Amino acid sequence: MSKDLKTLVAKELEKGSTPLMFDSVIVPPEGFREIDSRERLLNVLQYLLRVKEHRKLIWNDTLSANNVYMDVFLGKTDFHRAALITRREEIYQHINWYGGKLKPDYNGKTVIETDVCAFSITEDELEKCKKNYDGKEAYSFYFGKYQIRSLYADCLDYRKNMAWDEDIFRATDEGTQQAAPEHKSPEATYGKYSELFRLNDDVIRAVLFQCLLLDDLRIEGNTVFANLYTIYLLR
Repeated sequence: MSKDLKTLVAKELEKGSTPLMFDSVIVPPEGFREIDSRERLLNVLQYLLRVKEHRKLIWNDTLSANNVYMDVFLGKTDFHRAALITRREEIYQHINWYGGKLKPDYNGKTVIETDVCAFSITEDELEKCKKNYDGKEAYSFYFGKYQIRSLYADCLDYRKNMAWDEDIFRATDEGTQQAAPEHKSPEATYGKYSELFRLNDDVIRAVLFQCLLLDDLRIEGNTVFANLYTIYLLR
């Protein structure tokens, strides 16, 4: 994190942003799945963007505002938060246009990777985020825009480092990261997706879409887990 961004994040925390801290990223062995048709791709995009029939997934606009989505407009790639349904629908249309240009191959060449991002929070701060929704216990987090940018960048940087630094290659055991045994190589763990795990440019043709969903969290103890999704088009 740059010094300037770190300062901006600190100010947001002082103003009441949820003090969630990045820990690490887990790429589970089952984290790679093929998308075998255009219909399936559209459904996945609709789910990730919470549009069409998946719009009902949004029950709290504060939570949906935490999500970070890749957008492509006029050939330029950027990343946005998009709490409003109209903004998410725009991104959906843009990615459809982008996919039309890239022409995905659905014969094993379109793959979605689901990474689990782990964050830590103190017990006291987590208690402040506890809410009641429809008679059930739930959590509501608020993140400042610079804090979101920082958390997202931390996830991406860690994932990139995993690709080439096997010292931080991790297995997961009941939600707790542990160093993988020496014999547990990426090849053994991910099989035909081992080069995709390594983010090998000889394998990856393009990234069609990517997002970090912070409106769908899993909480275990003082660790918060959120999913980072990436749709790759392979060569």
